[in-house]
Amino acid sequence: MTYRVGAYVWDPVEGRVGEVREEQLGRVYLRPPRGGQEWLAKPKSLRLATKEERKEAGVVEP
Repeated sequence: MTYRVGAYVWDPVEGRVGEVREEQLGRVYLRPPRGGQEWLAKPKSLRLATKEERKEAGVVEP
């Protein structure tokens, strides 16, 4: 599945929420919601983060 840039997804491999930065060559680049080091994830392992997961990760929603 493809996610739009800026979407918050749950990465079960890392056990954390990431913000989608870009998708390239079958990999998704994620970064922590409050900034920090990006990491690579496989798109098939990702799912949209729940409201609770986003809140716990420090995502401020309007």
